[in-house]
Amino acid sequence: MTRTHLLEVEGHRPWCLRCRRPGAVCLCSEITSLRVRTKFVFLMHPKEDKKIKNGTGRIAHLALDRSELLVGLDFREHPRVVELLADPAYDCRVLYPAPEGEGEEASESSRPPGRTPVLFVIDGTWPCAKKMMKLSTNLHGLPRHSLDVDRPSEFKTKHQPDPACLATIEAVDRTLHGLAARGLEVYGAQESERLLAPFHRMVALGIAHAADPGPGSYRRSGPFPTGEERRKGRTSTASGRNVMFRGG
Repeated sequence: MTRTHLLEVEGHRPWCLRCRRPGAVCLCSEITSLRVRTKFVFLMHPKEDKKIKNGTGRIAHLALDRSELLVGLDFREHPRVVELLADPAYDCRVLYPAPEGEGEEASESSRPPGRTPVLFVIDGTWPCAKKMMKLSTNLHGLPRHSLDVDRPSEFKTKHQPDPACLATIEAVDRTLHGLAARGLEVYGAQESERLLAPFHRMVALGIAHAADPGPGSYRRSGPFPTGEERRKGRTSTASGRNVMFRGG
């Protein structure tokens, strides 16, 4: 956090205007710029834009060079979305569960050469994301990029309703790994560690805060469950390549 990003008002705690968190738990020192081939465009639900404790879409946006963040519910007439879709220099796709057999591999052969890949990321809770996608009919015809969820989310401080649910930044990370595996990105363990560093720091801060008997957020029911404990007794509703990633 730098002084230029710090908002200080008498009688209120300092606030970072960049990562939208209190100055004491600012994550900016953990955010480093990553340049990737894909241009990520985060379509953020208005409710997600107001989150200050566990939103990860904004963190991913701050880390990814050339990415954009647009807030709204219905993007049919959003000027920037319309502009991107109409620009022949871009190959636009959307990160969203695809029908069985219609994932990214199915459309790989149709990827136009010489065009910049653009991936729209719907950033909101699963019910909000479904509503956004339903309203934004201009995204319906885009090829969909889906994910194989081979391990649960590391968002230990947030309840996920299904093992296939990921934080937005985790979905971006796994997308980049998948693209790199097919030779479409330059992204490995080092880049992944850099992208997820602020996310891991946020989770660690949340766990420490919940374990402190002083604040009102003290977790009297005990420590947050591990990934294995969260998987037990829960049956995934996800199938194939479909992934549900919640806002945050």
